[in-house]
Amino acid sequence: MNHKFAQWSSLSPWSIISFTLLTTKQLLSSGYALIPVVYTGWQQGFSSPWVIVAITAIISLIFVFSVLQWLKFRFKLEPNKLNIKHGIIFKKADELPFSKIQNVRLEQPLYFRPMGLYRIVVETAGSKGNEAELSALPYKDALSLKKQLMAEHEQASLTPAAKLTHSKQVEPLSKKSLKQLILFGLYQNNAIWLAVILGPIFGQLDWESMENLQLLQSFWAWYNAHIAASIALQLIFGVLALATFYLLFSVISIVSAVLKYFPYKLSRSGNTLHRTGGIIAKQNDALALRRIQVIKFYQPLVGRLLKLWTVYFKQVQGHEIEQRGSTNMLIPSMDRADTAELLPRLKGVEASATRLPNQYQRIHMGWFWRRGFLPFLVPAINTYSLGLNLFTDLLWIGASLFCIAIYLKYRQYGYRLEGNNLWFHSGLLGRSWQLIALSKVQHVAITQSPNQKRSGLANLEIGLASGTVKLPYISIIAARTIAERALVLIHNDHRNWI
Repeated sequence: MNHKFAQWSSLSPWSIISFTLLTTKQLLSSGYALIPVVYTGWQQGFSSPWVIVAITAIISLIFVFSVLQWLKFRFKLEPNKLNIKHGIIFKKADELPFSKIQNVRLEQPLYFRPMGLYRIVVETAGSKGNEAELSALPYKDALSLKKQLMAEHEQASLTPAAKLTHSKQVEPLSKKSLKQLILFGLYQNNAIWLAVILGPIFGQLDWESMENLQLLQSFWAWYNAHIAASIALQLIFGVLALATFYLLFSVISIVSAVLKYFPYKLSRSGNTLHRTGGIIAKQNDALALRRIQVIKFYQPLVGRLLKLWTVYFKQVQGHEIEQRGSTNMLIPSMDRADTAELLPRLKGVEASATRLPNQYQRIHMGWFWRRGFLPFLVPAINTYSLGLNLFTDLLWIGASLFCIAIYLKYRQYGYRLEGNNLWFHSGLLGRSWQLIALSKVQHVAITQSPNQKRSGLANLEIGLASGTVKLPYISIIAARTIAERALVLIHNDHRNWI
């Protein structure tokens, strides 16, 4: 027990930096829609002195608010829980039992590095935000707190003899080189969403004046002379342009992946996973194995070409380690051989699978028939009213593409039952496998429509602490087999997976 924090303690004044940045981030996170407006106003000129006054007032208020947050923040460490008092107007007192803590992240942001200070982020099951954030702690204090907060998970299920030596038993699970993180940034690129954000800004540019640029005119003349004459060349040029666009935006994703994760290392100590890495903000995350509900293997389209997967550990639903519910603690750039080596070393998550499956049982074709032709109703109605024209032709093309997308999704829907493990497969152009230990199921539900009942089909819903997984249009026999197997496993199992 760290007696230094056995009494109510305050944070270092340097934590005001964290409070200030967090408050600023919260304000900016709700203002993305104002980017085009601000850009337009900037083009027209902010000549009013009130703009400077308003900006100064906002900065001052944020700083004063952060100082008050620091003054009102107190924490105390007890043998089995962490107590926190905070709040300026409305006082709050939080008690975090060690048994409910699922993640502890130790990190060193760039602004704390000159002082050698660290920050601890504590997350519990079902929370919608960080349950506790202790900033500006010396490294020894931060490390000691982290070990005490996760001690119960590391000691769980160990024999008395093992408990005496478990702190020395650190098992490396995965390391990622700079090249592997670059590949991760390449195939996890979110170029489409970045284009959506930049679209309104590009819309404010004066494209008419850009047409007079000599460089643009030269390019257009070259295109008309060498590309426009052939449909095949136009197609090749379009593909190369899209690839170039993707690669340019990949630079941002690659840099982000390297800065966040390099040098990436995942290890196991007792029943806790530890991940370290980060260039700008050094991180040391801890995750209790028993909190993992689903192991997800995700492979986007470019990842399929590179034959690389990203492994996610989906935890109890709430605010997971990576700060968003859809991005949990992960392992980047894993091939099939890597996953086959990793899975057997994750004892404690209940799932006993040792490798990714190669096949799965598809859902019934009825799922597609119920959805695949609905998109054609819109062009059919418009064609009946307006006749064939350019507008209705575009509607038919769009409906056809939508129908193809639904069929591709149907082809990816499926499952595989291996003993007490259930694999769920889904995707569109990319794909994912989710590994579920049936012993962690919270509830099961089987539903049937009249048409499904006549065809011997059913929808199966599996409830976990991390959320629900739905298997539509599978045979009623398979649905009952999965449900009964899960219920048998949990009938006399009173362990709390939350």
